[in-house]
Amino acid sequence: MGAAVATAFLPGLLSTAAAQAAVIPGVGSAPLVAYADRNFTGAKQSYGAGVFDAAKKELGVVGNDAITSLYVASGYRAVACDNGGSDGNVNKGSLGACRYFDAGLHAFVGDLNDKISLLAVMGKPVKGTAVTAYQETKFTGASLPLGSGGFGQVAGNLATLADSVKSLKVTDGYRVVACDNDAKPGTATVDLGKCRLFRGGEHTTVGGDMEKKISLVAVGAPPLIATSDADMTGLRQQFNPGVYTAFANELATVGNDKITSLRVADGWRVVGCRNDSTGLSGQGDLGLCRMFGAGEHGLAGNALNDGISTLVVQAGPASGNLLNVYADRDFKGATATFGPGLYTAADLAPVGNDAVSSLRVPGAGRAVLCDNDSGQNLGACRLFVKSDHLFVGADINDKTSLIALAP
Repeated sequence: MGAAVATAFLPGLLSTAAAQAAVIPGVGSAPLVAYADRNFTGAKQSYGAGVFDAAKKELGVVGNDAITSLYVASGYRAVACDNGGSDGNVNKGSLGACRYFDAGLHAFVGDLNDKISLLAVMGKPVKGTAVTAYQETKFTGASLPLGSGGFGQVAGNLATLADSVKSLKVTDGYRVVACDNDAKPGTATVDLGKCRLFRGGEHTTVGGDMEKKISLVAVGAPPLIATSDADMTGLRQQFNPGVYTAFANELATVGNDKITSLRVADGWRVVGCRNDSTGLSGQGDLGLCRMFGAGEHGLAGNALNDGISTLVVQAGPASGNLLNVYADRDFKGATATFGPGLYTAADLAPVGNDAVSSLRVPGAGRAVLCDNDSGQNLGACRLFVKSDHLFVGADINDKTSLIALAP
């Protein structure tokens, strides 16, 4: 984030990531955090890279038409629009007023206040074939394959197709936000003109009103893709944020104890465990668990190869009361409340790291607690569901360094 952007929204703030995190408690390492109130207060939701549509209830805790301020992490940028749910059909659908938000602190989103229904979070452009843009309608003329991330005329990574795109092919599970304006890094907020959402499928035209006008393309990948074979081949299943277990038949497409490859989208983290809970009662070790960051992970030769029965996909902290933890047994001592997300040792205040002894899961949420938050072996992990747990168990008592949970 440039100093000019920082001072425009929070005067005197240093432009380092450490200074940002110090000013905004609990911001974590997520690419984007949205807040319901000005100055990074009120309900908050963390997002990895991708496209999030209120029409599909993907804005999380902050919800539709409720966002007032944004934190965009260094290396990322965002598009925010006041409409969501466009079906991407040709000559149909507009995302309404759309603004570009550069990396930095945006204490107030201006005329989009309490109107945002769609967010596109863009990381660095990745090579790939998730989307193919064509210079002519019906997939003819010069073509350009695109992976995930942000592509634009200003950065030059739309190559010769900037302001020339007429048709698109979008791989199932991916989403594209295409806009007729682009913005230079360091410009904080910019009106992007008309923007349109395209979902998976073949779009023989981007619409007569968008043809040869597209200057910015945001490609959102599924947070997690898991496959049964090496090199992302074989049976394939996509996962949105959440906690998934074989016991609940939620790995059925790729198969229980069948996963060999993982592709984690930019800004997301995934916990994979060898076991699930046979009774969903907060009893039993989840076995070997590891955390995976963004990128492609081949498990061949790994102890988790053909062994994963539990998956957690999350980006960072959020507001909410899915889980109440306590420093002492029987719901005594310091307490903290957590919403859907992934929390490492730095996020566990005020109870703190290695301090949890009892917990409550008041609703339909699922919580995974682990005694290590490193990217390698997470140590003992346990799954908890709706219940009052007077004691978390001797193996993780006063050892919890990672919490991952979802509704």
